[in-house]
Amino acid sequence: MNLKSVSQFILIAILIISSAQSFSQWNTNDAINTAVCLQPNNQQDVRIVSDSHNGAIIVWVDYRNDASQNIADVYVQRIDQFGYTRWTANGVAICTNAADQSTPVLVADGSGGAIITWTDERNGDRDIFAQRIDSTGNILWAINGVPVVSKPNAQQDPHLVADNSGGAIIVWQDSSNGFWDIYAQRVNDNGTTLWSANGVPVCNAILSQINARIAINDAGGAFITWQDYRNTNNYDIYAQSIDLLGMVQWTPNGIVISNSADTQNNPKIESDGAGGAIIAWQDKRNGNDYNIYAQRVAASGGVQWANNGIVICSAPDNQSALDITTDAINGAIISWKDNRNLNFDIFAQRVNASGIVQWTNNGVAIATGIAPQLNPNNVGDGSGGSIIVWQDSTNGSWDIRAQHIDSSGTVLWLNGGNWVGTAANSQTSPKNVEDGNGGCIFTWQDKRVNNNFDIYAHHLYSNGNAVGIKEQIAPNRSKCFPNPFSTIITISVPGVSLLNTEIRIKDALGNTLITDVNQNGSDFVVNRNKLNSGIYLFEIVSLEKNIILTNGKFIIAD
Repeated sequence: MNLKSVSQFILIAILIISSAQSFSQWNTNDAINTAVCLQPNNQQDVRIVSDSHNGAIIVWVDYRNDASQNIADVYVQRIDQFGYTRWTANGVAICTNAADQSTPVLVADGSGGAIITWTDERNGDRDIFAQRIDSTGNILWAINGVPVVSKPNAQQDPHLVADNSGGAIIVWQDSSNGFWDIYAQRVNDNGTTLWSANGVPVCNAILSQINARIAINDAGGAFITWQDYRNTNNYDIYAQSIDLLGMVQWTPNGIVISNSADTQNNPKIESDGAGGAIIAWQDKRNGNDYNIYAQRVAASGGVQWANNGIVICSAPDNQSALDITTDAINGAIISWKDNRNLNFDIFAQRVNASGIVQWTNNGVAIATGIAPQLNPNNVGDGSGGSIIVWQDSTNGSWDIRAQHIDSSGTVLWLNGGNWVGTAANSQTSPKNVEDGNGGCIFTWQDKRVNNNFDIYAHHLYSNGNAVGIKEQIAPNRSKCFPNPFSTIITISVPGVSLLNTEIRIKDALGNTLITDVNQNGSDFVVNRNKLNSGIYLFEIVSLEKNIILTNGKFIIAD
């Protein structure tokens, strides 16, 4: 390759990269955002967890392989703290068998990957399958997943928590006995089920038990809550603890959390950080409309607050669509959709370990106005507060908005919330996860193109800004020797510490091919391995300061 050819190659590569990078890192414009999956047909029903490195892993159902959009698959993507997608463009296929897959959920595996579970119809009725993916996007279990439960009749609505050993505990509702019951199973890090074949019964009382939710148990195992129809008149709320051997720890078929008059439903649960859990639900005991109630239960199964729970919000009209997160000090923050003003708004309340609400009676207004706000989701900020996201119709169509509230109940961002996604058409069903630095990563299904849903993401720092400290502090100061090279190159940055940094080797389209973490501060030594001859780009990133220290390029010549 002569000098003129090399120069032309470099120019073309730079043009390609400058074009591609706007789609491969956080875009700070809330009308553009960062694309996660742009494929034909719908991608929707998105869920998100931390990747354990201040980024996120996102899963969704995907109709790219079925133009009729009746048969969905499951795909997943990892996006790092800088907004770069780390796995195959448009996601890694978790399950693409010929049947329909639905309701995927996931949990971090503690090693930078995730365990994903979903409802699967490959056997003619609904079963539960699972898959594990590692931090580099490699599928670890059998192609298209391993069965968690596969037996006649329907099993559906799975939820899971990590077992802190690389595996997970999965709970679902099971119709094998003619009514819905609650079952659970544990899978280890290799995808092997550890409890009785097809799961152990958590509750198989008479009539239906549905809508199970699960939280990790600090002593090992999990807490599980559900709505229960055993009393034949209305749904009540029950709970159970199960250990790592699959043995229930409390009264068989669960303890009563609330069996007040009329209906209690839609329970959510969060570990309290002191060995127990806090459960919140919507409650119609007044006979007119739904309010929000909560109860704390100890590791022993004893309820800690008033019988049948304490009031979180009893404002007029309905409160529903609740979510719950820890306040980091043995209490919880609860958010919900609220119709007290005859137009859906978003409110939130904090309750401490003693069952005393900490903020304004009936909650702090997070978002109000003449247009509806729906689907709130909240995560703790690590400092006793929470970041709450919802879909917002203030601008005439559905957009995504968020607010940060501190431990004292003071909203920290703009009145009404900061905008997250404001592209054309509808952005709906947002989910969020903390970024490890007091900010948040958001994802949602987005209809901005071709009237089909795609998956997008956005990042806000703890102050609500999309722009952070990501400037290069040592641009073009890297030294590469030899360059070009054929087998090994050494990359150094004179005058800059390389302790706890990461190098990312990219191709001409901006796709990350190789990453390597430097934990001793020495120069980076890069082996060619299987890279073809050509021009490659690199970045050296400080993992502590969340900044790009320098970047550059090198040439591999045979």
